[in-house]
Amino acid sequence: MSPALPPLDLHAHVKTSIPARDLERLGAVVFAATRSIDEFSSTQRRRDAVTVWGIGCHPGVQAAQRDFDPERFASLARTTPYVSEVGLDRRSRVPMATQLGTFRAILQVLSVSPRIASIHSSGAHAQVLDALSDTPIRGAILHWWRGNREETARAVSLGCWFSVNAANLKFPESVAMIPFDRILTETDHPSGDRDSAEPRQPGAVNAIEASLARVYGVSVPRIRRQIWHNFACVVDEVEVSRLLPTPVQRMLTFARDEDGG
Repeated sequence: MSPALPPLDLHAHVKTSIPARDLERLGAVVFAATRSIDEFSSTQRRRDAVTVWGIGCHPGVQAAQRDFDPERFASLARTTPYVSEVGLDRRSRVPMATQLGTFRAILQVLSVSPRIASIHSSGAHAQVLDALSDTPIRGAILHWWRGNREETARAVSLGCWFSVNAANLKFPESVAMIPFDRILTETDHPSGDRDSAEPRQPGAVNAIEASLARVYGVSVPRIRRQIWHNFACVVDEVEVSRLLPTPVQRMLTFARDEDGG
C-alpha cells in the first residue's frame, strides 16, 4: 500500500493541547472535531501538518448550545475547511428547539460558505434530514450514521456522505446500505472506538477498513483507495483544498492521480 495514502480519520476528538508532533506520529490524517466555538478558537494558533481542526457546536453540550453565536461561528468557519461536531441528538438535555435553532443557523452559514461538515444525528435521523432538505448544503457527512434503509436512501438523494467507525460495523447489514462511493472512515475517538481491538487512538482505522472490505467484497487496499477517492470528491465538491494543510493537499493530488491511472 502506498505510503502516500495513510489512514484517513474523518471524525475524532483530540485535546487541543496535544503537540502537533505527537499527532503526526499517529501516521494518519485526522480531522479533529471540537465541541464548541471556544474549543475551536483555542486551536487558532496551531500549525498542524496532518491534523485538521473543525469548528463545532455539539448538540449534547449545554454550554456550547447556550453560548452559540452565529456571527462568531461564521467568522471562525472561514479559517477552516472542516465543521464538526454539529447536528441534533434526541438524547441530549438541550431542548430540541434550541438544537434545531443552532443547527439551522449553521446550515445557513454552510449554504453560503460550503465546508466539509461532519454531522451528528443520534436518535434524530429524520430531523437532521428534514433540516438538510430545508437548507441544502454540499459536503454533508453523516457521522456514526444509524438510519434505516429509507432514511439512508433519502440521505443519499440529498447528496450526503457517511463516515463509519468500529461501533457502526457491529451492524454490517446497516453499513451495506451505504453506497461504496459515499463511504468514509472515522474513529470518533474516544467513543466510537471504545470496544476496538486495535490501539484506541485517532487515525486507527485499519480494522474498520478490514471490516468494510468484507462488507463490500473487495480488498483492503481497494478500500483505502476508495476512501481517499471519496474524500477527494468531498473536497472538490466544497472547494476547500486551499484550506487544507499542504501535505494533505499533496496526498489528495496523489489520490486523484492514482484514481485516474
